[in-house]
This record gives sequence, C-alpha cells and structure tokens, in this order.
Amino acid sequence: MNKSPKVLSGINLTQVRYRRTIAYPSYRTNVFGRKQPKLHKSNLKLAMDQFLGPKNYKGEYYLNKYYYVPQNHQPNYVKPDLERGQSVKVTADSNDDKEAKDSSNFQYKLKVSRQRSLQPFPFNPFCKTNFQIPKDLKQKIARDILEVGLSTQEVASKYKLKIPRIEAIVKLYSIEQEWKQNNKIDKDLAKMSETMYKMFPLFEPHLNGENLTEIPIPTKTKNSRFLTIAESEPFGPVEAAKVFGLEPAAETLAKLSEQGEHAAHHMQAKSTSKKNGFLAPVLQGEKSLFKFVEAKAGTVGYRYGTCLRDNKKDRKIGYDASGKMMYLL
Repeated sequence: MNKSPKVLSGINLTQVRYRRTIAYPSYRTNVFGRKQPKLHKSNLKLAMDQFLGPKNYKGEYYLNKYYYVPQNHQPNYVKPDLERGQSVKVTADSNDDKEAKDSSNFQYKLKVSRQRSLQPFPFNPFCKTNFQIPKDLKQKIARDILEVGLSTQEVASKYKLKIPRIEAIVKLYSIEQEWKQNNKIDKDLAKMSETMYKMFPLFEPHLNGENLTEIPIPTKTKNSRFLTIAESEPFGPVEAAKVFGLEPAAETLAKLSEQGEHAAHHMQAKSTSKKNGFLAPVLQGEKSLFKFVEAKAGTVGYRYGTCLRDNKKDRKIGYDASGKMMYLL
C-alpha cells in the first residue's frame, strides 16, 4: 500500500493505492516456469486452456462437459469444489474407470453432485432452479380455464400450482396462440425456445407441488417492535398483526385465493355487474377511443398533486401480499 499526500487549497488529501492480488485457481495447475521462454502465455491463460480443453476444426471445445447446452431437462452447473478443474472428458481404460467409480471419493462427489443439481451457485444453497411447466400441462390448464370454465382456485388445487402462476400460464398461452395465427414465430425464435425448454427441469405435480398456503413475509415484520404489556394480557398472532398494522393471515390467504382474472368471484362479478358509461366520439386525426365509466373518487387514480417518481432512478420498491414487486409512491 502506497500513500502519497497532496495539498489542495489548504486541505490535506492522502491517495491510497492497494495492491491487487491475482486470483489464481484454488486447485493445482501446470505452470510454465522458465522452460518455455518463447511462449507468450501467462499462467492464468494456461490454467484457462487446461479448463477448456482442446478445440476442433469448428472452434468448439468438444471435450469440455460444460461447452454444449444440456438437452435432457437436467441443468449442468459448474461445481469447482468437486471437480477441481477437471472439466475435460478423459477416455480411460475400463478397469481403471471401474476402480475409480468404486472409490469412496467418487461416490461422495456423485452424491453431492446429485443433491446440488439444481443449485447454480455452489456457496448459495438457498438459490434453486425453478421447475418449468411441461407443454402438455400448459394445454390442460388453458383448456380447463378457457374451454371448461373452471376457476383458478380449482385448477390450482388440481395441479398444485399457485394462482399467479396459473394466470400467467393462461395469458402467455393466449399470446402464443395469437402469434402462431399471425405467423410471428420465425425459425430462430422457435429453435431458441425449444433449446431453452430442454435446458431446465420439468414440473411434476405429485413431486414438485407448490405450497398453496404460503404467504410472503410482509416488509413491516422485518423490523423489530417493542411493546409494553401486562403479564396477564394475552398476546398472540392476531395482536401482533394489529401492532404491525397487518391483517390476519387467514384474511390474506382468502384475498390471495380470490385474485386473478379467472377467479370464481371475479367471473361472477363480471357477469352480474353493469357499469354505466359512454364512448367519446372519435374526432378526425385521433387514434384512441376513450370510454368513460362511473367510479368512486379515492378508489381509482391518484390525487391531484401527488408526487409520482416514475422518472426517477431511486424509486422506492415494495411488495404486495402475493410477493410481487411493485413501485411505491
């Protein structure tokens, strides 16, 4: 660390320079030393070449097990603490290969590798790859809601999927069918979609069913609150919710089960409600059609003069009851 004092208009400034250490691999690699003075490669470049392996005439690292995209619905994440830089496929004799597979070290690595098959980051066990919905299951969900007329609550309990995900599947399925009718899906888009579909694991309701009674953690409960109460005064979850200004979990679950465009109560209200309104005449040169309906002041829109930070970079972010990110005023 070097320090060089400077004086600027009577103020002493000290410029500090820290020495940067090179992040060499944690495993053993070959180094050049002084035997190959004509090779203009660094030891880091040599370690990278050892990890990638040889190239073929197409420029592909054909022996590297991470080079090609997995197409068997099983992610292939790098596990540096298990392989120790051994990413190149090595062809060995059958006897040697059998002895290596029977060793306890190999069996341990195989077990840990299977446990972390859906873990993209080795040191973050809480980050897991989500399961994608198979194509046949998407068609069943869309048919049950759009054709049969089932509500999202019935479909969610049938396939063990959360209601926001059911709504997203139906919406995206409708857009996909519309794109197919208008020939908006070209060959490159279809190829990329099919490749990414085979990269990630598939969802199975009886194995990977989601918890339908799960409630995201409210933001207000992340801060501590101190309250003085009598020793004989009862204090439970309902009283704690009142202190934080939150509704009980039962009411939150009831609201979450009723949200969505295809919910049971939404379809009933849509069939029974009739809003009075009128369409404004379209004048020459206008491209938009305006519809005016009756609404109660304070329930729609924003108050005049409300500061909206929609064009600011430091907008405050919050989360609703379903865990969806939203911008606060």
